[in-house]
Amino acid sequence: MSKVRRIVKEAVLAAANPKRAAGQVRFYRERNLHDRNRRKQYLAWYARQVLTAEQLAEQREAAKKLKKQPLISILVPTYNTRPDHLRECLDSVLAQTYTNWELCIADDASPNEATKTVIREYAKKHKNIHATFCKVNQHIALTSNVALGMAKGEFISLLDHDDLLEPNALYETVLKINEHPDADLIYTDEDKIEDDKWHVEPFFKPAWSPDFLLSCNYITHFATISHSMMKKIHGFGIGTEGAQDWDLFLRITAVTTKIHHIPKILYTWRKSITSTAQTANSKPYAYINQKKVLRKNMETRGMAASVEGQVVHGFWRARYNIQGKPLVSIVIPNKDNLKLLKQCMDSILEQTTYPYFEVIIAENGSTEAGIEDYYAHLEKFNDNVHVVRWTKPFNYSGVCNFGAQKAKGEYLLFLNNDTEVVSPDWIQALLEHAQRPEVGMVGCKLVFPSRHIQHAGVVLSEKGPFHAFYGQNPNTDIFTYIYINNIRNCSAVTAACTMVDRKKFDKVGGFDTTLRVTYNDVDLCLKMLDAGYLNVYTPYAELVHYESMSVGKVNTSDRDMSELEAASAVMQKRWSKYLNDDQYYNPNFAKTSPGYYVQ
Repeated sequence: MSKVRRIVKEAVLAAANPKRAAGQVRFYRERNLHDRNRRKQYLAWYARQVLTAEQLAEQREAAKKLKKQPLISILVPTYNTRPDHLRECLDSVLAQTYTNWELCIADDASPNEATKTVIREYAKKHKNIHATFCKVNQHIALTSNVALGMAKGEFISLLDHDDLLEPNALYETVLKINEHPDADLIYTDEDKIEDDKWHVEPFFKPAWSPDFLLSCNYITHFATISHSMMKKIHGFGIGTEGAQDWDLFLRITAVTTKIHHIPKILYTWRKSITSTAQTANSKPYAYINQKKVLRKNMETRGMAASVEGQVVHGFWRARYNIQGKPLVSIVIPNKDNLKLLKQCMDSILEQTTYPYFEVIIAENGSTEAGIEDYYAHLEKFNDNVHVVRWTKPFNYSGVCNFGAQKAKGEYLLFLNNDTEVVSPDWIQALLEHAQRPEVGMVGCKLVFPSRHIQHAGVVLSEKGPFHAFYGQNPNTDIFTYIYINNIRNCSAVTAACTMVDRKKFDKVGGFDTTLRVTYNDVDLCLKMLDAGYLNVYTPYAELVHYESMSVGKVNTSDRDMSELEAASAVMQKRWSKYLNDDQYYNPNFAKTSPGYYVQ
């Protein structure tokens, strides 16, 4: 059976119902289309990152000169590990350029004597490798606690028994510790290895993203935790097998914000038959425990939310309960474009399931025949639709602020007239986050009529903001899927469809009218970040966006380039600390063009 057919069959067999099965089959088929090109691209990238013998030698010398050189205790729980894989794992630790480490191996009563033989061999040969052999099998959480009990280091690192560390993994981690001596959690990027040789599926991660961690265990490997924090949370949670690391990270991040990310591939996850790196169905109990630890974490934090699974195993939706019956004001700036506006309004009025909303159409000098008759029709037959008139020269920020002033809602939903609602519960999907005290702007998934991505969050760069994953097929590969189809934090979202609590909108001063046409939405989002709020992207509010047809859009030939350049200069002067370092966009992603491709 071919690999594709096997994966598809596994997906079907694992699916709980026909819809889930169809979704998994479609995902894996589409994922395979670009698999070969992705592999070639990543292998070429990975080859450029491999350190030479000379570089490794220089790094060993540099490690000796670090001001802070803490003992790192690496925990490795083992069970029936293939001897060759275990040797490779242990050898990858021995190859580290930073040498102040100890390896704490706890074997979970492996029936395979060959596994124990390898452990004894390495422990006898190397004084900084220690081993404990459990008399009875007690599963990974308890066994990990046994390894933790052996640890004497100031920091604890987690390593699976058949995975691999890059030789600079500990060095880069200790560099970060020197930068942030009070760090509680440090994590790195990672990839996978298959057929014992091919590096595949890089996972380039964002900096600390609390909403992303509630969607999936994006921290995973390579993770290093302060020993004091491990003691504070009492180690690994019993009964969380298959989700023990996620449970650990959720409990750690509930009590600290001293979390740091190293954007380098320093850990390789082996795709073995028994590993979830190979297939999501290898450990079905893991997904039961994932839901359990998510629920428990939410209860502990006092979050009024439920947990829902996705089509693809291992990804979840934290669904917050709507508090009360708040009025949502949908503000739509409009000039002409009767056909588009009617399409937009029809989708709102026919599709929307949230009953407590009003629509404020901010009219801005339309001259198209029939537009006034349509306005009159809307207001006559819909008590919750109101047309207000902005009589000043066009200013997108000014029009939006004017519409907000006329609105009565507790929440403002700014919407382009060239959009069409796809998700009936789109307002609920936005509102559940907008109502959270810690959240500023909330953005949705915008797709082209082809269903390729138009917007899945805004990425910042010194060359200017751009839409993340613009033009991408959302099911191209697993990591494109992760970013596009999960709730996560981002620096900014587009005003083509965004919701905000009115009080927070007023607090930061609304849209800046000096940014007449462009960057006004990014500026508003960055004002939220600066005020201490999180901005959130949710894929569960999905709309079609007929881009370049909205009010305020002009042909390139007509664009006032001086105004665009002036707006860019304002943004760079005002927000250089964000534009030059987008914490939610991994620096290994290309910034020369929007999308997933690495540099």
